[in-house]
Amino acid sequence: MNPAGRVTGALPALQSREFRLFWFGQMVSLTGTWVQSVAQQWLVLKLTGSAFKLGLVTTIQFTPLLLLALVGGAIADRLPKRDLLLATQVVSALLAAGLGTLVVTGQVQYWQVLVFAGALGTVNAFYVPARQAFVPEIVNEGALLNAVALNSAIFNGARVIGPAVGGILVATVGLSLNFYLNAASYVAVIATLLLIHPARRIARSQENIWANVKEGLTYIRETPVVYTILALVGTSSLFALNFTTILPLFARYVLHSGSSGFGFLMAASGLGSLAGSIAIAFFNRRDQARVFIYVGAVSLCVAEIVFALSRNYLLSCALLVIVGISQTIFTTTANTRVLSLTPNHLQGRVMSVYSLMFLGMTPFGSFLSGVIAQRWGAPAPLIWGAAITLAITVVIFALRRRQRERLEAGSASG
Repeated sequence: MNPAGRVTGALPALQSREFRLFWFGQMVSLTGTWVQSVAQQWLVLKLTGSAFKLGLVTTIQFTPLLLLALVGGAIADRLPKRDLLLATQVVSALLAAGLGTLVVTGQVQYWQVLVFAGALGTVNAFYVPARQAFVPEIVNEGALLNAVALNSAIFNGARVIGPAVGGILVATVGLSLNFYLNAASYVAVIATLLLIHPARRIARSQENIWANVKEGLTYIRETPVVYTILALVGTSSLFALNFTTILPLFARYVLHSGSSGFGFLMAASGLGSLAGSIAIAFFNRRDQARVFIYVGAVSLCVAEIVFALSRNYLLSCALLVIVGISQTIFTTTANTRVLSLTPNHLQGRVMSVYSLMFLGMTPFGSFLSGVIAQRWGAPAPLIWGAAITLAITVVIFALRRRQRERLEAGSASG
């Protein structure tokens, strides 16, 4: 592991040329991803009118991450991460262009959307852990937490711009342009990756890939703070963080809004997340990580329950801003905490498990949300999911507090 360089200023990660390039490319690409997301969800709703089938698309898209995340993380620790990222972005661009062509020619069918969603999910199983583990190679160790927060900021900034632009385009131009814009947006990240030459080289394991996977899982099992955070992230992802799957239904059938209104609901959540990311980038303190995680998780659940009960469009937008702020405080602090506790040579594998908890639970959560919404309406999965997450969060933190008190008492008596 290379020694950490000294970093100064409020945003030390941006002192790295490589990180600035990667950050900019991701900003453009992620905006395109959200532009397509609005079109894809509205396309499925237009083709089927089914809450179940809408949730099934998300399930299919995230299932490969569930199945392949551990292998993807091990591969990210074995191969040059920049090259792996380049390959995944090229394939993703081709997939977006292909689906757009089906839409513009009027040949698109529901089963084809499922196929493209599954293919993109397979690519992301390798892209997500590689992206997260790539950051320590392009910033000094002292700037790592700031870098993760800034990555979260552009993700959430894209959630503000992308859905708003996507919703307007769907309402005024049609669906196909959204897919082509997403395909074009990948050019930015491909170009910036070609200009990046990582200064830090992380030692790569040459052991059997399954031995690599086992090593990462053993580290997690033997590190209580890490597995506790991962358990909480998995619970939240399964029950509370699937509200975006239900938003098209909520916009159309509860708030009686069109595609542009749906886009602005997504943007409201993204605006809150962006605000949370910026706050953490400037003010996040490692010694307050436990507080940030707990407050973020609890406020997320409470705001989501109130949102589910709202029938006023402007109030719903305001509540989604709070949901976004809370979600980002929780997930960004959890992400940076796990990354900072993990040795460099294990980061791809451990972050693949984080991705498995954060994104891999989405297929189950989306499927469950779709089934519940189909039977009891759009608000039901939001209320039940947030309530279950809130209860489990309180229990986890109570158990962890009791465990810390026992350890402190044992240390004092010893």
